[in-house]
Amino acid sequence: MPKILPFLWAVACLTGSHLRADDGDLDKAIDKAVEILDKYANERSDTAPAQAFQKAKGLAILNIFKGGFIFSGTGGSGLVTVKMKNGKWSPPSAISAGGFGVGLQAGGSNIDYVILMNTDDAVEQFSKEGNYRGGVEAEGTAGTDGRNLSAGMAGMSAPVTSYSFSEGLFGGVSTSSLAFGVEDDTNEAFYGEKLESKNILDGKVKKVPSSVQKLWKALEDTDRKTKVIAAEAEKKEKESKPKK
Repeated sequence: MPKILPFLWAVACLTGSHLRADDGDLDKAIDKAVEILDKYANERSDTAPAQAFQKAKGLAILNIFKGGFIFSGTGGSGLVTVKMKNGKWSPPSAISAGGFGVGLQAGGSNIDYVILMNTDDAVEQFSKEGNYRGGVEAEGTAGTDGRNLSAGMAGMSAPVTSYSFSEGLFGGVSTSSLAFGVEDDTNEAFYGEKLESKNILDGKVKKVPSSVQKLWKALEDTDRKTKVIAAEAEKKEKESKPKK
């Protein structure tokens, strides 16, 4: 069972939701993260996500399911990776999330999240063991279809900025309503040894599985693409300013 708060997980399960996109398998979480990053990197209708990525100190990438009738359960899983001291992305650490709510609602939806950590404190929060709640954040939307909104550059003063993707349009439930937890069993099965999340994110892993290369390549591609988009946005901003 994921290490999120037991009561939240129990309520989520009572909704009949399928809360685990990766079945506790970090290889599957990596494949999902690569898919989500591809959507993120190719978003051009709004430049804020690209600009936010360039300043991020770490990422949490998750697939979340929300569903139920009257009582709603929200849960899912994914991974965390952070920028190490050498500037490279760390090996991933498995993470789970869950929450619940009450309201006149029925049905369900899958939402992909990219949570960008803007501060060292946010990185520390996502690196520690045990359960923790989502904190203050700036939320945004971005997508190639429909109306596009974003947290904007001002959102980067918040500890985290979250973007989500659902059915062709970024947007979704607030991550501040979720409880997160490290998936120690998933990490142990993947790395073949017991490791604290902080050690994984510090790069203190004896042997990094080959599938992590796919994640690192996706992160490098996202960095390259968002750097171009952010530079273009900065150039347009400068050109739009009145000349003195």
